[in-house]
Amino acid sequence: MSDSSCGKKLVAGFNQFSKLVRRGKAVKVYLAKDADIFFINGVRAELSGNNAVELNTEYTCDRLAEMAGVEVPTAVLTEVRE
Repeated sequence: MSDSSCGKKLVAGFNQFSKLVRRGKAVKVYLAKDADIFFINGVRAELSGNNAVELNTEYTCDRLAEMAGVEVPTAVLTEVRE
């Protein structure tokens, strides 16, 4: 997990992403453009029908890891407003 500006928090991981989306706490999802196609399809399926969550696909796994402050490449980050 990493804090970003303006009271927003970034949470890494698919399981956390799923929980946050289902609970209505996700504001924006960052999905790595170089992630596995099955992973991408899983994230898109979880977001289908949820127009309240913005999807950003412009970053790579390495860049998302930098944003989250973790050392392991990260395929999905979820932004939540605190």
